[in-house]
Amino acid sequence: MRAPANPRPIVALLACAALAACGGGGDGSGGSGPLNITSTATDDGVIGAPYNDGVTASGGQGAKTFSITSGALPAGLSMNASGAITGTPAGPTGSSDFTVQVSDSANTPATDTQAFSIGIVDPLAIQTAALADTAVNDAYSASLVATGGAAPLSFGLSEGELPAGLSLGADGALTGTVLPSATTESFTVEVTDSSTPQLAVTRAYTVRVAMQVRTAALADATGGIAYSDAIRVRGGLPPYQFSLVAGVLPAGLEGPDPAEGAISGTPAAACAASSTSLTVQVVDDDTPAQSATRAGIGLTVNAATPEITTEALPNARVGIAYNERVVAAGGVPPYSFAITGGNLPSGLALNPGNGRIIGTPDTIETQAFEVTVSDSCPGTASRQLSLAVSAAALGRNDSTADATILPGDGSYAASISPSGDPNNVHDPDEDYYRITTTTGSTITIDTDAEVNGSPLDSVIEVVDAAGARLSTCGSPAFTSACFNDDETPGVTLDSRLVLQVGGATTFYIHVVDWASVARPDMLYILNLDGVQ
Repeated sequence: MRAPANPRPIVALLACAALAACGGGGDGSGGSGPLNITSTATDDGVIGAPYNDGVTASGGQGAKTFSITSGALPAGLSMNASGAITGTPAGPTGSSDFTVQVSDSANTPATDTQAFSIGIVDPLAIQTAALADTAVNDAYSASLVATGGAAPLSFGLSEGELPAGLSLGADGALTGTVLPSATTESFTVEVTDSSTPQLAVTRAYTVRVAMQVRTAALADATGGIAYSDAIRVRGGLPPYQFSLVAGVLPAGLEGPDPAEGAISGTPAAACAASSTSLTVQVVDDDTPAQSATRAGIGLTVNAATPEITTEALPNARVGIAYNERVVAAGGVPPYSFAITGGNLPSGLALNPGNGRIIGTPDTIETQAFEVTVSDSCPGTASRQLSLAVSAAALGRNDSTADATILPGDGSYAASISPSGDPNNVHDPDEDYYRITTTTGSTITIDTDAEVNGSPLDSVIEVVDAAGARLSTCGSPAFTSACFNDDETPGVTLDSRLVLQVGGATTFYIHVVDWASVARPDMLYILNLDGVQ
């Protein structure tokens, strides 16, 4: 316990003014300053704990000698002539006041005195032996009690974490409402006192949170469809170990996974729903381990239902055999298929046993229709689909001499093939089409390539039999050269021309790839409208 410094006695100061020894050195030949006790306080002591402190001084001549001139040290302590205070406090607790005098070894000794006080306290100890267990959502309240030391005492957490929702006050109150995320926690509490030097002790605790299996029912499964759910646990000390102690999982499912509690797999397809009841046990990682068991965990497997997974069908071409399947999944095979709305394109039919649309289309058209699948339960599912039939592909036609003759208006599927086809000469492919009119007309010619995802950068021109470009395009004057690269400059690579003819005539449409390089077949559709 600290005590204020006393002023030096006035008598000692007057003596120093009269005597040369007050300013002399340790050997009497020179001074080292006035004798002065420099210590202002001594440490407090703890009953039963070794004590070692002391009083120091400066100035004066020669050796210094310390002594207690009034009061007394606490029981068990003593001070030697050098000012060292040592021993083991024996009690009782409280403060002991005393005055220390120091004198030097001059012929006429100088002295100085100082009052001190030493406080003795009991050893600091946390008396609370253990903390109560708890459970999720419980209101928790406990008080940590410490004895000894000098008041006030202060509690704090030095290691570990408290269960979620709890907090520790400086007064040792551990309170709060246990949150659902809380688990068993081990932690260390430290208490410090107000003595000098400060005392501090720690004590380890564990607050166990009761373990609970939260899952009352698992998510429904459906026959034939992959499934996964998990047993959910709160409280206890993770990691957990899961086991199935009663009940049987539906065929196709496994679990619970020992470490994760997951139940997964693909339940067998069935026409009727089924339910089962499971009993699951969970063991935590505590010592001793907690265990929790929950009976009556329900799991329902719903009846399998079919579905049509085909979202779109590839286009067909006139005169080319077609064979594509409408795919079904789920339910309980075997399946049967039927067209229950709309119509298939002319020349095509649906195989009811395997869902294949087969045949050879004979008309350029697009048809929308509904396909319904039935399984063996029977369950049904329907989907709206459509199927487009485009014109038959046209053959090789690299000049006006072998130009493909087109009968008139329509959409014609074609392609620009890799350069060198059908020989090894690196000539880019190009297409010519011969059109014959019987009277004057305005004809629109365009290509659809980019709009259908083709890489073709198409160019079209209209020429005569000698290959000379005509100049009767461009509405309304029809005096422009019959050539077009981009239908909308900077927007689309497809091309378009509007041509006017004055009467019965024959002309040729020339289609090329702007880049003229070897690439895979680049599909396009040539559209004609207005041919008379």
